[in-house]
Amino acid sequence: MSVLAHVIDRGALQAEPAATQALAYILRSSLDIARAFVGMLQEADIEFELGRIEAEQALEESRPDLTIQDSRGRMRVFVENKFWAGLTAAQPVDYLDHLPEDPPSALLFIVPEQRVAAVWSELKARCSEADRELTEASGGGASTWVRVGRKTMMIASWSHILERLLDAAGSGEHDNIRRDILQLRGLASREDLQAFLPLCADEVTDQQVARRLINYSDLIEGITQKLTDSGVAQISGFRPTHGYYTAGRYLRVHGRFQLWFGVHLGIWRDAGITPLWCSVGDATFRDVAGQLETVRDHFDDAQLYADRTLWLPVRLRTGVERARVMEDATLQMTQIADRLLEAFPDEEANEA
Repeated sequence: MSVLAHVIDRGALQAEPAATQALAYILRSSLDIARAFVGMLQEADIEFELGRIEAEQALEESRPDLTIQDSRGRMRVFVENKFWAGLTAAQPVDYLDHLPEDPPSALLFIVPEQRVAAVWSELKARCSEADRELTEASGGGASTWVRVGRKTMMIASWSHILERLLDAAGSGEHDNIRRDILQLRGLASREDLQAFLPLCADEVTDQQVARRLINYSDLIEGITQKLTDSGVAQISGFRPTHGYYTAGRYLRVHGRFQLWFGVHLGIWRDAGITPLWCSVGDATFRDVAGQLETVRDHFDDAQLYADRTLWLPVRLRTGVERARVMEDATLQMTQIADRLLEAFPDEEANEA
């Protein structure tokens, strides 16, 4: 996760205004980068010498995220940055009305890749409902455009825009700007992960999805039982604990280290790897609290989150029967427990 995405994740900023300010800063930092951005408009036969770029400039009833003027001070482009917020009542018709017919001008929407088709369909529908004539249109390419009267409406994905800017930054002396673009790409990636995507009919009716999620949850108690039978884990005093994104339980391994073990949908979404995870909190060790970085050094694939929780993946073996899946996962949990004991030996036991 980039620093920009992290700050937004902690609630300090809202994603879309932060992305707008970041994009404006990047475009104003280098004429080469700004030219690469407006160069995309050439696909719709819109070319001009670049002038001022402003963020959130009020224009009567409209406030486009970015406004771009040419070198003669004429308004040429409005840019609207979207992640998953809906269109406002003014979009796109009022925004198009505030653009000039001469010289050629454009309204550009930047949205996540998975949202391009749905937003584009809604934009065209709103234009048609407002009796705006849609004529010449693009024949393909990474961005899509259509003429609305004598103006142009376009849409492109964040990934396309940012890759274009990265290419421009890579071709010159723009190392600092390249890092800024990567920060913004990190935010866009984070927004893609956390989005509520439109549901497909086969998703909500597919019983295999429900069956598989139940399979994952059922593995938790089976693996825990094998760990307790072998003496590696103890569950006395602990109960299963579940949340909106979790199904699992606490346990103690080697009589000392308290772990949570189970399915965590949020970590699975963010990191991939596996649905099953065990976590180590900064204060859950009896006599080694506050040493989470030391724990992390012993696990190459650990995921450390801002709430000071370390997540360790328990990979599920594929293509085998349930018993073999449980056996392999139990071995991984045992190895995690043994590695913790090796990193933090019981000094009192050794002295005895």
